Amino acid sequence: MKTKLEIFSTEELKNFFINLNEFFDISIKSLKDLETYNDKKNLSIVFLDNQNTVSKKIVKKIHENENLIFMCKDFSVFQKFSLNKKNTFVSPVSINKLVDIINGFINTRKHTFANIELNNHSVVNIKTNEKIDLTHAENNILLQLFKEKNVKKGILEREVLQIRQDLNTSSMESHLNRIRKKLKNIRSHFTIFSKNDYVFLEIINQDT
Repeated sequence: MKTKLEIFSTEELKNFFINLNEFFDISIKSLKDLETYNDKKNLSIVFLDNQNTVSKKIVKKIHENENLIFMCKDFSVFQKFSLNKKNTFVSPVSINKLVDIINGFINTRKHTFANIELNNHSVVNIKTNEKIDLTHAENNILLQLFKEKNVKKGILEREVLQIRQDLNTSSMESHLNRIRKKLKNIRSHFTIFSKNDYVFLEIINQDT
């Protein structure tokens, strides 16, 4: 399942960003749409240069949003808008480099469900501070479930584990079992289960 990605850009750069369709579920919007931007869930990229009409006031209003990545055409644009280095990058960058930047940004974001926080390949019980590390595959499975709450097992196999549809394997169930044990070890208020070709998050306890 591809991560949703909004892109605010000039008309001239649309063709460049369309190449990201291979990696993300993208929607391309005009920079004018930033005036009403208020997305608290989906990741977005804003491309800024010296020619666009977006105002400093609008950029200042939205630039602290943790879901935004700013791409500046050059360093003078970065200075012009007084942006934060944490979520701002200066072009030019290749598509592959941009994909790496976006994936790195996704992996370091915090995601919370019930009493558990998922962040950078580990899960933490936010009430007890108990923590346990995840493998790359376990992290990506939980990341999809935190975002979607239920996901087709076939999608997880294909897009997370890269297992072919015609390959008979119990690999997914092995990953799910290990995740269940790790969630239990840090006293999670939920577990994961599979039914009718779907994988779900299920609340089990809210007392500890």
